[in-house]
This record gives sequence, C-alpha cells and structure tokens, in this order.
Amino acid sequence: MRLLRPLRNVALAVLIVLAGVWLAGYLALRASLPRLDGNITGAQITARAAIERDAEGTPVIRARTRADLAFATGLAHAQDRYFQMDLMRRAAAGEMAALLGAGVLEADRKLRVHGFRRVAREVIAAASADDRALLDAYAAGVNFALSEAGTKPWEYLLLRAKPAAWQVEDSVLVAFSMYLNLNDSSGSEELARLQLHDALPLAMFAFLSPLGTEWDAPIAGGTIRSASIPGPDVFDLRNGAARAAALAAPPVNGTMEEKTYVGSNSWAVAGSRTVDKGALLANDMHLGLRLPHVWYRARMIVEAEGAARRDLVGVTLPGLPVLIVGSNGQVAWGFTNSFGDWTDLVIVEPDPQDPSRYLTPEGSEPFEVREEVLKVKDGPDQTLMVKSTRWGPIVLADPKRPLALAWTAHHAQATNFRMLDLETANTVEAALLAANRSGVPVQNFLAVDASGRIGWSLMGQVPVRGKYDSTLPYMWNAPGVGWSGWRKPEEYPRIVDPPGGRLWTANARTIDVESWLSFMGDGMYDNGARAAQIRDDLLAVDVANARDMVNIQLDDRALFLIRWRDYLLELLDEDALQGRPLRAEARKYLEEWSGRATAEDVGYRLVRAMRLQIRSDVFATLTAAARLKYPDTKFSPSAQFEGPLWQLVTRQPAHMLDPRYASWEEALLASVDASLQSLISECGTLSQCTWGAQNTLSMRHPLSQAVPLIGRWLDMPAQPLSGDSFMPRVQGPSFGASQRMVVSPGREAEGYFQMPGGPVDHPLSPFYGAGHEAWVHGEPRPLLPGEPRHALELLPK
Repeated sequence: MRLLRPLRNVALAVLIVLAGVWLAGYLALRASLPRLDGNITGAQITARAAIERDAEGTPVIRARTRADLAFATGLAHAQDRYFQMDLMRRAAAGEMAALLGAGVLEADRKLRVHGFRRVAREVIAAASADDRALLDAYAAGVNFALSEAGTKPWEYLLLRAKPAAWQVEDSVLVAFSMYLNLNDSSGSEELARLQLHDALPLAMFAFLSPLGTEWDAPIAGGTIRSASIPGPDVFDLRNGAARAAALAAPPVNGTMEEKTYVGSNSWAVAGSRTVDKGALLANDMHLGLRLPHVWYRARMIVEAEGAARRDLVGVTLPGLPVLIVGSNGQVAWGFTNSFGDWTDLVIVEPDPQDPSRYLTPEGSEPFEVREEVLKVKDGPDQTLMVKSTRWGPIVLADPKRPLALAWTAHHAQATNFRMLDLETANTVEAALLAANRSGVPVQNFLAVDASGRIGWSLMGQVPVRGKYDSTLPYMWNAPGVGWSGWRKPEEYPRIVDPPGGRLWTANARTIDVESWLSFMGDGMYDNGARAAQIRDDLLAVDVANARDMVNIQLDDRALFLIRWRDYLLELLDEDALQGRPLRAEARKYLEEWSGRATAEDVGYRLVRAMRLQIRSDVFATLTAAARLKYPDTKFSPSAQFEGPLWQLVTRQPAHMLDPRYASWEEALLASVDASLQSLISECGTLSQCTWGAQNTLSMRHPLSQAVPLIGRWLDMPAQPLSGDSFMPRVQGPSFGASQRMVVSPGREAEGYFQMPGGPVDHPLSPFYGAGHEAWVHGEPRPLLPGEPRHALELLPK
C-alpha cells in the first residue's frame, strides 16, 4: 500500500497537469471566438455600420455607403472565415508552405508557375478608382477584425503561426482560386487527348471523342448523334496491330469513375409560367465540399436614398466584397461553369541557333526566366526557376518540344470587378451586359427580373481565337494562330424571353454546336443527361411556384441509367444465371430498384457499378495502343463517350470485341462479374452495398486530417446521401451542391436556401454547422436571414 500511494500521487499530478493543459487550450480557443455584440470604435468608416446575426449566424450587414459596406463585409468575413481566406490566397499564389510546411511544397511548385500574385497586382493597377476604393475598404475591414480580436484565429493557435495581414491584391488571388477550381490549370487533359490522337486511327479517335450524344439538351439547337462505328478496315480488335495491343496492354485496375464536373445547375422560369407572375431563378453550384465551406451567406444593405441604395441577398466568397449569386430586389442571377476551352497547350519551337530563344510569328524571341523563392515553415527557402513565353509558362519542359500553357487567367484583362454592376442592374438586359463585361472564369449566366423576364448569356472574358484545333496542342509561331484579343459584349450569344418561358444550364452545351465551338471552343463539356432531366422537369410543370423549383433541385431519379438496368436484365438471362448465385442475387436487386439514387438502395449502386465496369473495360481495350505507347498517362473516356459505348454494346460489332473473349456476351458478363466481386470486397455482401454506404458525406476540415483526434470535433457527420452525377440532385461524398437557392426578385421573402457546413469556421461557435442538416435532408429554409439575435455596431474613428 505504501508503494501504491506515491504512484497514485503521481497519477493525480499527471491528471491535474493534463486537465490544466486542456483548460488552457479550451480557454485559448474560447478567446478566439469573434465578438458578436456591443460596439467597436475606431472603424475606418464614415458613419455607423452594423453586423446583425440571426439564430443560425447568418449576417445582415448594414452601412450608409458602399465603401462602408465593403469595410463591414471584410470584418464579418475575417471574423468567421479568415483561415479560409488565407488558404485561398496562398493556394492561388503558391505560398501555402510558408504556413503549412514542406508537406505542401510540391503543390506550391505547381501553382507558383502561374505567377498569379504578379497578375493580381496588374489587375489592381488597372482597376477603376471606385473599384479600388471598395477593395481598399474591404482590406481595411479584414485587418481591423484581426487587430480587434481577443487573440488570433484558432487555426493559427494550433499551427503556432501568426496570420499575415490582408493585402488588396489578395482579393484578386481569391478570384484566381476559383479559376483553379473551374479550369484545367495544367493542360493535362489536352496532352492526353493529343496522345490518344497520335496512337489511334483518325476515324477511331473521332468516334471515341464525339461532340455530343442523344442526351444533348441545349436551350437552342439540336442533338448530335455519335458517328457510325468505324469498320474493320479502320480498326479491328480481332486482327493485326489493334489485336496485338489489346492483348499486350496491362489491365486497368478498377473502374474509370465519371469525371466530376465542377459546375452547377441553374434554370429560370418566366413570370408568364408562374403562379404569381414573378420570374423564378434556381441555382445550385456544384463544388468540392470541405470546411470551412466555400460560400458565405449574407444580406448586405446600403441604407441610402436613390441610386446609392443596395439590398443584396445571396452568397459571397470570403476574400471578395462582392455578391456572387443572389438578388438585388430587381434582378436575380446565378451561373454554371461553361466548360468552354479556356486553356491551350502551345507547342513551342526552340530557336535552332540559340536554345535560350524560341520562334514567334515575328521571329526569334528570348525565353523569360524568373526565379521564385518559396518560403517553407520550419525549413529553408526553396527556389523555383520558371521559364515562360509570350503565350504562357512552360509546363512540359521537353527540350525538343516544350509545351507552354496559354490560359485566360494569366491575362490581367480577363479579370475585373464588373460583377459589381449587377448590384444596380434593374432589367435582364442590364444584367446580361454586366455579365458580358465581367472578368471571371467564364460561366453560363442566367438572370430574371422583377417584371417576369428571363435571359441567358455568358459571363466572363472570351479570347478571340485563330483557326486551329484548340482541343490539341498547336504551334502558335505562324500568323493567324493563337489568341488575338477579347470578344466584345455585343458579340456574346444571348437568349432573352424564349417562347417556352424556360431556360436551363447544367455544364453541357447550351446552344447550337457551330455557334458554341466558334465562340467558346470545346472544353470537354458534360453529357447532356442532367440538363435534359432538368428541362423535362420544367416542361412537366405548367404553372410553377418556388417549391416546384426545390423539388427539381432534389430530383434523384436516375433516368440516365434506366436503359442500362433494362439492358443488364436482358444480359442476366436464365442461361447467364445457371450456377451463378451472385449473378442471380444481383438480378433480384436490379428488378427491385426504385429507379432513384436513394441512399438506401442497393439496385442503384449495382446498375451504376456494372455500367462503369463495362465502360472502363471497353474503353481500355479500344485505347490499348495509346496505353502501351504512353504508359505514364491515365486515359479516361470523355463525357460524350456514352454515345459510342451504347452503340457498341447494343450493336456488338465483331471487330470491336476484346480479343480475349469469344463473344460480346462473354465479355460483358466478365465485366459484370468483376463489378460484383469488387462490391463484395467492399461490402461483404450485396445486401450491405447500399448506395449510401458508398455515397457517404466526407466534409472535412484540413486541420482534422493533419492533427490527430480532432476530426470528430471539426468535421461534418459522415451521413449517407442520395443523389449522384447524372441527375439534378448532384451528390458525391466530397462533392455536390455547395448551396441551393430559389428566388424571385422582389419576392425574396418567399425564396428558399440551403447550404452545407454552416456559416462559421470556429468549432466552439453556436453557429458551427448551422443549417447543415437541412441541406443533408433537402429541407428548404427561408432565403432571407431571420430576426437578429446579435448586433455588433461599428463606429467610426
């Protein structure tokens, strides 16, 4: 007993120390919570301003001038989301290692090549005096929030780092972070396309890469059906080189998942087609789901008379003093990613007389070489040498055939702050003009106005291209090739007040293919199945209301896969089931499938997995020659491959059959068996293979992956979710609707809104995760914030 007593004392002392450490840490975290009530003096504003928050933390920001509103918005953003803002600017600039250490150094190397901090400074230098005043005020508000806080934001306590002050150019870097999200920043897709083009007969390449399918659903123009299957004289898997390649190429492990289209849904219904004669806009933007969440919901009011008044509601992007999508009371707007061709790989021809120079239409020109210094937390500085051309930086440094990346984001002319003009637009035409003049990643833009009118156009700056195939790398050292300026607003395509009173966009082609390609190029836009389902949902509602729009947003019917279910049931006939109990069990689930992508459904997951395996196996066989020639490249089918694939599996031409099999039935059943075995390995039994078991939310904070044991405290719950890619309710484990909004301008009180993740990034805040459960379950909430529960007054110096 005497020996145990000292041990007990030691244990008690350890517990007291641990409790003290825990308490100190908790108190430090509590001290980093932002101030929500009372007065703050010394703000750089001209008159009193206020930030009111409702029961879920959604702010209403009030000020007397637009510059004061920008200041207060910067303060609110910094209070609730500064760490997110910091990561976004650092990611765009390639400066993450200075905060997070050597683990992100490779990402910095890739991103620093773009030189976005230099471009951001050029954008600021070209900004108007009014725009610069708003950006200055916003930056001042951000830095005022940091200086007035009780301690630094909680993430910096864990990282043992000091938050760097916000600079005006950082707002532009936040905008560039969206270019990185929405565009191909490496040229890798175009390079893979070139390699496929080089390895296959031209007719076969064209067959595998059509411009559309029978699923096309543009607002204007028709569908494009895939080309006919090339004959055995062009490509024959049963004989010759194609057969030898198919037998020699290594197998592709697993399936090739569908490409995740960072895009969105948006549609509009004219007042002539609604219950109350007010036009309706619906928009859900599809992005990666992470914490802190990308958008910041807010209502922003300038309490003034006449043209100076503002009453804006929707979502903002922390780091920018701008309403991204929403309503100004007269006009509401939303957008979806356009998937035009905004990046080109340029084949650079070195000067044969001097390797430090390259050839241009005007003759030889020296490469620009700059040294970038990469700061690394707790480590030595690293240097990066970046070689550039007049067209863009070298991204593939082959000494014989270097490739440069031409990207609209590299040009200061492509980025501006004309989105601010949407705040005062009072008609569809005014909104479309503001969109055409705006400098953002190019988007499909939909607008509706208070008179019931609707319109579509493009938002963002579009380059003028010469005549060349921009989907493949090309030499720009001859006259008439490459980019030669920017499109004028009057050249942009527009559709206003269509006869049917409905407009829709969903990352697929929106107008006739000739006009689309001549203006935008082919940026590998999405299959039209989702757009078609939205169109048909709209046409099925003769007279619409806001709740009808919500119902379309939550439509998880898997119409795209119905024909595959029927096809698989025919394939799994009596002969195929003989002595195959797993196939028989799978057929039972196919027969019982609800036709939806519901979380509890086994049948949906089976149909999806079988199609993906068939798609992967067929594509891998057809592209075996390219995989052998370029073993380091991962080739993936385009979104339009569904057209050729359906032709092949339904017509079953002998010369397109994998040479390892005697019949198409044998090959297809082998794919089915492979998919079933994969599901069994994942789930144990097919009965456990519900769609929700795979489609489980993984919405995590970056620090939960870096710091052990805090994930359960920081991350959103891992919940099974309904929805998938080829339907309006787009949903994946870490991708999906970043918000859902329905609004009629002038009737904002009748609008709806849902958003995952909540408004704030502090886990001790009562608002952490607020509204998230409503998003998970698809429960529409009011668009306008509720009654204020907290009020923070800002008083000028």
